Amino acid sequence: MGAKLVYPGPLPEFESPPVSEVALSVEFLPLPAWRSSHAGLYWSYIRKDYPHTDVQPPVPSQIEKFGEGLWQPPMLRFEVSNADVTRSWFIAEDRTRLIQVQRDRFIINWRKVHGDEIYPRYDKEMRPLFEREWRHFKQFVNDENLGPIDVQQCEVTYVNDVIKGEGWNTIPESLTLLSHWVDQGSDGFLPAPERLNMAASFRMPDDQGRLHFTTQYVLRQIDNREAIQMHFVARGKPKSSSNHDVISWLDLGREWIVRGFTDVTSRRAHGLWKRRR
Repeated sequence: MGAKLVYPGPLPEFESPPVSEVALSVEFLPLPAWRSSHAGLYWSYIRKDYPHTDVQPPVPSQIEKFGEGLWQPPMLRFEVSNADVTRSWFIAEDRTRLIQVQRDRFIINWRKVHGDEIYPRYDKEMRPLFEREWRHFKQFVNDENLGPIDVQQCEVTYVNDVIKGEGWNTIPESLTLLSHWVDQGSDGFLPAPERLNMAASFRMPDDQGRLHFTTQYVLRQIDNREAIQMHFVARGKPKSSSNHDVISWLDLGREWIVRGFTDVTSRRAHGLWKRRR
């Protein structure tokens, strides 16, 4: 079953979206019994599909807070790095898919490795993949008596790379990819900018979460090409830790990203990416 839309009207769709990375993440209270050896044991269950591994520093906790008064950034929680709080990567043979696990987080990732890979669609591939692997991970945690999974937040991330030469060649021209922007200042004094970096946050109704948007000029590591990178992150807490509520929130976050991406980009950009609806 596909994602249930929250807002009226069909979800915007593009034939050639500039997606370079997607991540579906669940953050939960730290599992008190989790040790580094459990990461190795978990790998033994999934090694057939994810034969490669790596170790990374843990992702810090970022919890969206709501209340009266001015908006406050997500609360960060840092931990002293040791073997039991590191983040383990389990990587598929083609290296585009990976699972990331640490004692308070589970992440499913897809990423471009060479630069020409085709983005797997959310409904057909990413969502079913997450559901399957999340269910297996929860079963592993239960079998090993590592403690209950108390979900604190869900997160959906989409990274879009618009390569130089594919709709823009100068920074001012790249601004035409965005809505509500012009290519010069009020008096025409400033020259063309050398770099671009913008950020915005949008609050979801009923404090369900926030959508964070940043865009900047980057030099991509995978192919050393110049790009305008648009980074969307939706974060919020599901109604409960149940699989149904976790998936429902991920659907909500993804919908906000797709609609938000469409809203902040221009009709010219939609033509370049072959908008279908």
